[in-house]
Amino acid sequence: MGIGGGVKQRLAWLNLFWEALWPALWPSVAVAGLFLALALFDILPTLGFYAHAAALAGFLIVFIGLTWRNLRRLPLPAPGAALRRLETASGLTHRPLSGLRDSLGSNPKDPMAAALWQAHQTRLRTLARSLRVGYPSPGLARRDTGGLRAALGLVLVIAVAIGWPDAGERLARAVTPSFTGGSTQIAPRLDAWVNPPSYTGMAPLYLRKDQNTADAAGGALSIPTGSKLLAQVHGGEGQPALVIDGQRTAFQTVDPINHRLELELTQGSSLAIEQNGKVLQSWQVTIVPDRAPDIAFASDPSESERHALRLEYRATDDYGLEKVTASIRRVAEQQPEAAFVGEETIELTLPMPALAPKQARAAGYHDLTAHPWAGTPVGVTLTASDAIGQTGRSERQVIVLPERAFSHPVARAIIEQRKRLTTEPDQRKGIADQLAEIASRPQLYNHDTVVFLALKTAIARLLNPRNGPQIIGDAQALLWDTALHLEDGGVSLAERDLRDIQRRLQEALARDASDEELQRLMDELERAMDRFLEAMQQQMEQMAEQGIQPEPFDPSQMQQIDRQDLQRMMDQMREMMRSGARDKAQQMLSQMQQMMENLRAGMQQQQQQQGNQQMQRQMQQMQELQDLTRRQQQLLDQTFRMQQQMEGQGQQQSQQGQQPGEQGQQGPQQGQQNRQQGQQGRSGDAQGQAQGQGQQQGQMTPQQGAALQEALRRALGDLMRRMGEAGEIPRQLGQAERSMRDSSQALQGNQPGEAIPSENEALDQLRSGAQQMAEQMQQQMMAGRQPGQQGRDQAGQRGQQRSDRDPFGRPLNNDGNFATGDVQVPEEADLQRAREIFDELRRRSGDTSRPDYERDYIDRLLRRF
Repeated sequence: MGIGGGVKQRLAWLNLFWEALWPALWPSVAVAGLFLALALFDILPTLGFYAHAAALAGFLIVFIGLTWRNLRRLPLPAPGAALRRLETASGLTHRPLSGLRDSLGSNPKDPMAAALWQAHQTRLRTLARSLRVGYPSPGLARRDTGGLRAALGLVLVIAVAIGWPDAGERLARAVTPSFTGGSTQIAPRLDAWVNPPSYTGMAPLYLRKDQNTADAAGGALSIPTGSKLLAQVHGGEGQPALVIDGQRTAFQTVDPINHRLELELTQGSSLAIEQNGKVLQSWQVTIVPDRAPDIAFASDPSESERHALRLEYRATDDYGLEKVTASIRRVAEQQPEAAFVGEETIELTLPMPALAPKQARAAGYHDLTAHPWAGTPVGVTLTASDAIGQTGRSERQVIVLPERAFSHPVARAIIEQRKRLTTEPDQRKGIADQLAEIASRPQLYNHDTVVFLALKTAIARLLNPRNGPQIIGDAQALLWDTALHLEDGGVSLAERDLRDIQRRLQEALARDASDEELQRLMDELERAMDRFLEAMQQQMEQMAEQGIQPEPFDPSQMQQIDRQDLQRMMDQMREMMRSGARDKAQQMLSQMQQMMENLRAGMQQQQQQQGNQQMQRQMQQMQELQDLTRRQQQLLDQTFRMQQQMEGQGQQQSQQGQQPGEQGQQGPQQGQQNRQQGQQGRSGDAQGQAQGQGQQQGQMTPQQGAALQEALRRALGDLMRRMGEAGEIPRQLGQAERSMRDSSQALQGNQPGEAIPSENEALDQLRSGAQQMAEQMQQQMMAGRQPGQQGRDQAGQRGQQRSDRDPFGRPLNNDGNFATGDVQVPEEADLQRAREIFDELRRRSGDTSRPDYERDYIDRLLRRF
């Protein structure tokens, strides 16, 4: 056999040897694996010295005995077995490899026999080079029918996973019995964490041995006060203790080798954990105190256009604000003679722009006109609270609490007596007499039975001697509602409901309420907004019927807003809430609240008065347009006569035998066309034709007609300019102006025939523009709207707005009436992108194939936003 065949024969022999050796060694390996698992589990040292020593001796004896017995009986493979293994692994039959050792027996000197023998040997050697050794197959599965080797392998994997960190120490303890038995000393291992308070938003901190050197500042670790230290010690001797600046705190013993400690950190600069007199770990720390919030007025308290108290603040806190309130107390030193009744302090809750913000700036609106202190000096103090109850206060601001001014004479009289109940509570009888005097004149309040019954009820309560001082508050509330009923009907009640739902929605956004609750509050806000606008419309109609003039106002300071603007804002707020941008939704809610507060009572009446003035201007412009139309008709008649005269002169020259030019040849044909167009022009008013006939003797020249046409064009341009300042310009007027320009150019070129079509077109466009303008005025009068706003409600159109106002009609610069702020309203693309991100997070949260830590992170994101 060749060199390659000899190597393969030896490998085949080794395969046969391993197939015999491994089943013989398997019992000994199983005993060694069991001992290794027990050692890594650290079970043997817990048995005690004698049991431990006996177990070691037992394992050793069994291991040596099984190994000696099985190896002594181990058979070695026969020399020919390797060739048979090669033939079997290579798929050869009839044992061809044995022929390599044979020799030619009969007549070796025969040339023919020698050649055949040599060819046979060559074929066998070629076959030997393609032999396969194959893999060994000990057949252990036939011996281990119970699958104990798989169980032993699983136990070893678990043991290695548990005991790998200190495998060397565990193996050493397993082979060295000790008289200490189960209390064999284990090297101590310390794990320590610091969990900051949840309101700080900081992640837990794992304390390592090299924590001080890894600190970015190179100094002590910064730990928020109130953080909890969790430490666990495994192994070692004795009970561990935590040492904070020399003060010791012992660990709790869970079992003989495990100890645990949980402690809240509020002070200290040095932390150390000791056991049996040895320091396991130590750290230099800095306990960062939680500072109290800082709050101040962002602007002076002011009164909104609807007499609400506007309080704007700015506040900061190191970890987050929890609550912002305002306390209002009466300034007694400025009113020593007043004997006020009721509570001593008014507590108001102010909105926050987000959930637990570290920096906040917001404004709150509170209607306190119904409070007995309205119109009196009070002191306002702001208070900010954090999560642990620390508070910060602002300086006191002394203001006069906003008071509502009533225009109805009976309402003013009722409010005057209501004030006396506040400052003169002992004059109940005199006040009741004044109210009776008011009730006795029903013609002053239009015989309103509601007002009469309310006054009678208040009088009866004040005169009843069994009613104590507490009845004054009930009487004041009744008188206030009566005055509001007289003043503006249901506007105040609708306004109060609107403010209440706005406050509830702000609180829900601040505390990160559920989507269902936010949707319900948005629906309530939309309904309250509709009721408020409808009540204001009814108030406008009632004031118009009664002839009550609204208060004077400054048009430049008036908010310009309609239902479509409000609906658009609420739709954007809904989309922001669905996409998770709740902070921006809250900012837009505050902006809308500011806009509503700046709407003055009776604004619709002011707009109606302004609309009446605008209507008069439009009527005057309509008259000017009609005058322009009449003058254009007269010019058309004069131009037609000029063309007829030029045609007549051309015919006379032709009859006298003069050679007509190219233009003369076309004259009769063109004159016929112009006569047809002139007939359309003569379909105008009869007054223009009569005036034209009266001017036949003084015929107009083409140059004079061009000058008149240019004057009419300039007059139309001036009229269009004034119409553009007040509203929209009918597009027909622009076309008429262009036709007038063409007519003027034709007349200047001494071609009245070319001017007639342009003049006819200008006349038709002027009449169409006047008709459209009349239709717009009619629609405006039927709808009772302000002129100039008709185009704003049509789809795809918006009325012209001044360049110094934003799309809602508010001044771009902050004029003090309302905060412009820096609210960035997201574009449609931003909202769509936010919705896609939100949906992707929800999809990944439900994907069970993702790691648990990633899904937990996504769930925290979804809860936060």
